[in-house]
Amino acid sequence: MRHSNEELIEVVYRYYPRGVSREDPRYKRTEEYGRLVDARRRAGADRDRWQGMLRRIDSKFRGRVSIDRSIHLPTGNYDACYSGYLSIGASFPGERDRVIGFMVSLLVPYYIVYGLRVVDDFEEIERRKVLNATPSCHVSIFVHDTHYVLPAWVGKLVRLVKPKLLEPPLSLEATRRILSFDLSPDEQPYAAWIARDIELTWGYERMPPLVGELIVPDVATDSRSLGEATLYDCLFSDNW
Repeated sequence: MRHSNEELIEVVYRYYPRGVSREDPRYKRTEEYGRLVDARRRAGADRDRWQGMLRRIDSKFRGRVSIDRSIHLPTGNYDACYSGYLSIGASFPGERDRVIGFMVSLLVPYYIVYGLRVVDDFEEIERRKVLNATPSCHVSIFVHDTHYVLPAWVGKLVRLVKPKLLEPPLSLEATRRILSFDLSPDEQPYAAWIARDIELTWGYERMPPLVGELIVPDVATDSRSLGEATLYDCLFSDNW
């Protein structure tokens, strides 16, 4: 690591106001937030290296789908990194998708590579089955933009006349995301190639989880309240 934890925290303080919650109207008027917006916009205007890397990923892993998750940077909103996914496909029953995620920080010379699995959430599916099977004493009816909660017997009448007004039944599909820096053997070749390309393109180092997961207690991000934000959230993204 080129920086100590203390030095990384000092970088965070340049771009995130201390002691100001994200809901506070002063947040977006701070110098720190202005610096972060400027960094995002500069990165959004200078995407040649990033787009070149995505093209190399597509060429190397033909048949796999890569996704650019940083096209919003020119607006100055969200994230402090270039961010992408490479979908490598589901491998196990109950697994919907598996991706290799990668981020290159805009604020410090570090990157991260991780695995993300989207799997069926069987506990939530069972909960929804119970809810769907349990008769309700009320029914939700939508008329234009107005939501009415009425007795269940009214719902029976509406179902005969205008069923489109009724709230649709709760979907039985539910998934959860499992993120890990401890990559499986079949994920490692993809991650190693992407990490090597990032290092050759930017000359950056990988930030280890023991550093990235360090809490910075007195700053907030878009999705993290005071006391929750980590170095990963601040220097990369709080949207994984």
